[in-house]
Amino acid sequence: MQSSKNLFDNLLQQITAYETQEAKEIVFWLLEFYLGLKKIDIISDKSFEKVIDWNSIVERLNTQEPIQYILGETEFYGRRFFVNDSVLIPRPETEELVKFVVDKQQNLLSESNNTPKLLDIGTGSGCIAISLAKELPNYQVSAYDISERALETATKNAELNQANVDFQKVDILSYKTSTIEFPKFNIIVSNPPYVTRQEIRQMRENVLDFEPHLALFVEDTDPLIFYEVIADFACENLTNNGLVAVEINETLGTETAEVFLKKGFSEVEIIKDIHQKDRFVSAILHKKEAE
Repeated sequence: MQSSKNLFDNLLQQITAYETQEAKEIVFWLLEFYLGLKKIDIISDKSFEKVIDWNSIVERLNTQEPIQYILGETEFYGRRFFVNDSVLIPRPETEELVKFVVDKQQNLLSESNNTPKLLDIGTGSGCIAISLAKELPNYQVSAYDISERALETATKNAELNQANVDFQKVDILSYKTSTIEFPKFNIIVSNPPYVTRQEIRQMRENVLDFEPHLALFVEDTDPLIFYEVIADFACENLTNNGLVAVEINETLGTETAEVFLKKGFSEVEIIKDIHQKDRFVSAILHKKEAE
């Protein structure tokens, strides 16, 4: 039998790439994942027998590889999701985007008998689309991404969470030349790439060195490229009274909102996250002639 408290202290000493408090949280996470030990078990020094190769895990942590990639999973909106280097690690702030859509959609639907449709653009791990499919079971949910590996991960996550989502490989930047016949959506949601190249020096190594740049970065000369295209796509493929909700670069809230205003959207809002940073923009499309 081994001492959980001794193991905790030993691992904490070996993890040198993080500040003490963050390293403690990582060790708690490791012991719960691999040994099923919770904080109270470690405090009370509960013993255990299972043998784990901690050296290789610590070595990876000390390169600042995110613990979520090491474990191969994370939690989002109360559900488990597989993650790997093909997808971004879901952030807590993005959970707020899901909650916003869930709350907002109640005021959107008309009296039409048609099944409402929702689209997630740039789905990555599928965390947004899958969460919304589970929270809004009356919606038909679709999700697009340009990365085949990301779509494979998202498909596995849909199976894991028993969610019905139609995943398709679509380059949204080239949607005008796509052969896909896009349906009319009631809601379009997206967390697209929005980090500019000049912001790289402000990023932590565990993000910069391990998470997929395809899903992170835009050029400094065109930081709103995805929002411009999403707005155009929404103008063509949203129903009357349809909602767009997007996660944004906190430094470009006003500029992102202006994109949707110029395209003719109304009720354009900049929404702050729990940290009081500009984090989302929502807009409603009121068409002159209702469909």
